[in-house]
Amino acid sequence: MKNIISILSVILMLFISVCSAEETSEEAYIICMPNDRVNIRMGPSRSSCSIGWCEAGDIVYVDGKSRNGFLHCVGLGIEGGEGWIHKGYIIYEQPEYVNCNATIISKGRLAARKRVDGKRTRWLKSGAELKVYYWSNTWCLTNCGYVQSEYIELNGI
Repeated sequence: MKNIISILSVILMLFISVCSAEETSEEAYIICMPNDRVNIRMGPSRSSCSIGWCEAGDIVYVDGKSRNGFLHCVGLGIEGGEGWIHKGYIIYEQPEYVNCNATIISKGRLAARKRVDGKRTRWLKSGAELKVYYWSNTWCLTNCGYVQSEYIELNGI
C-alpha cells in the first residue's frame, strides 16, 4: 500500500510540475526540416548528452533561462520533463505548414541561414524561387535554409 501511495504522489507531483511549467513558461514551436529531429540536451551545450528529441511543429515551453545559445524547456515528454534546446530551432508563433513555392521579394540579396538567427550559409537573389516547408510571421524554413519571412512572398496564397 505504501508503494502505491508513493507512486501516486510522484505522478501527482509530475502532473503539477507540468501544469505549472506551462503556466509560467512561454509557448514556442520547433521549426526544423520535415521528418527531422532536434535534440533535447541535458545541459546547454552541443557536447552535452542528448536525452530526447523534438520533431518539426512540436510545442515546447521555454521558461526564460538561456545559456550558450540554448533555451531551457520544461513540460517535455521525457524523463524529468526538462532539457535544453538550441534557440536556432525555436520560434514563438505557430508555424503554418505551407509546403509550397515562394519568391524572394527583397530589394537586394537575402541571407539564408543555418538556423533561426544563425550563421549565414549563402546569399539568395531577389526574384529567386524557393520551396517553403514551414512559414511563420518572422521566419521560414526553405530548401535553402532559414530566411526572414518579410522578404519572401508565397506563390498562390
